[in-house]
Amino acid sequence: MDLMDFEFKRERKLGEFVQDFINLLKIILGHCAKVMIRLLFVPVCLMVLVSYYISTKYNLSAEFSVDLFFNIGFAFIILSITALVAFGFAIEYFLLIRDTRTLEFDERDVWRNFKENIAKYIRFLSAAFIVSIIAVIPIGIVTFLSVFIPLVGSVGLGIFYAMIGLWYFCAFLLYREGYDDLTDCFLSSFSALRKRVFEYGIASYVVSFLFQSLLSLVVLIPSLLIGLIAYNSLEFNSDFFNTFYGRILVSCGGSLLTLFSIVYAMLAVMSYGIIYETAKELKYGEDIFEKISKIGRSNHG
Repeated sequence: MDLMDFEFKRERKLGEFVQDFINLLKIILGHCAKVMIRLLFVPVCLMVLVSYYISTKYNLSAEFSVDLFFNIGFAFIILSITALVAFGFAIEYFLLIRDTRTLEFDERDVWRNFKENIAKYIRFLSAAFIVSIIAVIPIGIVTFLSVFIPLVGSVGLGIFYAMIGLWYFCAFLLYREGYDDLTDCFLSSFSALRKRVFEYGIASYVVSFLFQSLLSLVVLIPSLLIGLIAYNSLEFNSDFFNTFYGRILVSCGGSLLTLFSIVYAMLAVMSYGIIYETAKELKYGEDIFEKISKIGRSNHG
C-alpha cells in the first residue's frame, strides 16, 4: 500500500499554504470527485427537480406573492442543506486521507464516518448559531467600517471573513476529534489560531480567491453560451420560461449552482484543513510525539 507523498502535520509559512493546497489537490482531485459525485448524486437530482418545478410555476413576468416567496425559500433551503452535507462529506474525506495517507477508500467509508458523527454536526451547528448571534455586533462593526475604505477595505473584509470561517472550521474539528467539548472548542480554536491568525487569514483568502476565480470562469463561460443560444435561437423573451427549453435551462441553472456550491465546499475544506493541521501542530506538537514513538519502536526492533 503506497502512502501519499504529502505531509499534513507540519509547520508552514505563508507561501507554503498555497503550494501545499495545490499539491494536495493534484493528488486527490480525481478520487475526491468520484467519491463526492457518488455521495451527492441524489441531492443534486433533487435540486434539479426543485428548479424544474419552480420553472413550471413562474416566469420572468410573475408578480411577487407569498407562494413565490415560499417556493424560492424552499429551493434556497434545499441548496443550503446540500451545501452543508457536501461540507460534512468533504470534512470526513479530508480526515480519512489524513489518517490513512492513502486513497484506498470509497464513498461508503465517508458515509459511515459522517453517519457516526452526524450528532456532532447537528450539535455544533446549534452552538455555532448561538455564537453567531453573540458575534454579530463586532462582525457588523468591522463590516461597516470596511465599507468606507476603498479597495483596501474590501480586501481586508475578505481576509476578516476568511479568519471567521477558519475559526468556525477549526472549532468544529477540535470538537469532532475530541480535543475539546462543545463549550470550549470555540475558545480553544481562537487560542490555536491567534498567534498567526492574520497569516492564516491571508493564506485562506488567497486560496479562496484563486479557486473562486477559477470556478467563476468555469461557470461563466457555459452560462454565456447557453444565454446566447437561448437569445438567438430559442426566441428568448418574458415567456421563454414557459417553454420546455426554458424550464430545462432553469433546471440546468439550478444544478450548476448546486455543483458550484459542492465544489466550493470541497475546496474550502481542503484549504482550511491544511491550515487547521498547521495550527494544531503548533499547539499540540503531535508530529513530534509520533516521530519519537516511531524512533522508539524502530530502536526496540
